Amino acid sequence: MPSILLSLGIVLALFGVFALLAQSGSYVEYRLMRALRDHGVEGEAVFRREEYASGAKSRMYFDVCLPEGAAQVEFHEYMTAIPGPAGTVVSAVYDARNPKRARTGLRRDLDFEKEWPVVLLLGGGGLVLLGVGVILCVIDIAV
Repeated sequence: MPSILLSLGIVLALFGVFALLAQSGSYVEYRLMRALRDHGVEGEAVFRREEYASGAKSRMYFDVCLPEGAAQVEFHEYMTAIPGPAGTVVSAVYDARNPKRARTGLRRDLDFEKEWPVVLLLGGGGLVLLGVGVILCVIDIAV
């Protein structure tokens, strides 16, 4: 018969794992935007095509305009409105180390502050719950 410590530890660890999984998308977005803020280069991108994704947003594909001699790099972004006909040039920010990591707009307009509370609360809380749950399980097994 499992003890109360083991049961509580398993429940807390599961809640921690679920919290970490729930914030994983926000964490990836936060890291991408932070890298663009730190290493981003302002440039231009050419709108290529649109694909319907789901809901009101569609997936828009762009090619980053890189310096002469560099291969074209494609990136996509979810948007509600089409930026114009195919071939429209828009401003973009791309990571000089990995141009696939790009976003349309200007560097000063990058807004990733709404992701930070989600990462902090769910990620930090998830790690704490997971750690406490594992510790309770280990204590129960050792006793």
